[in-house]
Amino acid sequence: MTGDIVWLMGRYAFLGLLYLFVLLVLRSLVAEMHTEAPPAAAIRHTIVAPRVADSGHTGELAPAPAPERAIGEPPAEPRPGVAPTPLPPRLIVVESAEPAELPTGTTFTLTAVTTIGRGTHNSIALPSDKYASTNHALVFVREGALYLRDRGSTNGTLLNGKRAEGEILLHDGDRLAVGTTVLRYSAGRAPEAPGPPTTAEV
Repeated sequence: MTGDIVWLMGRYAFLGLLYLFVLLVLRSLVAEMHTEAPPAAAIRHTIVAPRVADSGHTGELAPAPAPERAIGEPPAEPRPGVAPTPLPPRLIVVESAEPAELPTGTTFTLTAVTTIGRGTHNSIALPSDKYASTNHALVFVREGALYLRDRGSTNGTLLNGKRAEGEILLHDGDRLAVGTTVLRYSAGRAPEAPGPPTTAEV
């Protein structure tokens, strides 16, 4: 009897170990199936799909977005053969009689004829500048260049600290003082002139 019991216990122990081994093998196979890499078609879809145009009508690929430029990083060099678009000439406020009304850095794009003065009808109106005349100065185009002329103002127009007399050719970086307002000239492509400027009344 004792020998039969030992034999049965050994048999059941062997079967238990065999079942445990089979169970471990099955678990390993299931784990490998779950971690299997996706098919190549799914990978292609994941890469291409974000570049399809939003309209969805033509199926064309949308252009890749331009890389963002960090603050303070110089702009990228222009592509060879592509000329940069010239900016128009401008007058930029450096000093203002009333900063709340005309903040420093305010930019005025110059046209063929630009008038400056205290009167509100001027292209660049300085209503708060008590030292500016109603019709103070004039910037105009002649032969593709920009000139400054005082319009007979009471306190005169200063160009780089000197009183402007007659018609004076402007250069990039010149500073115009009209009353207590100071404007810096930034050169660019001059606008087309409609004709010679007419004499303006004070």
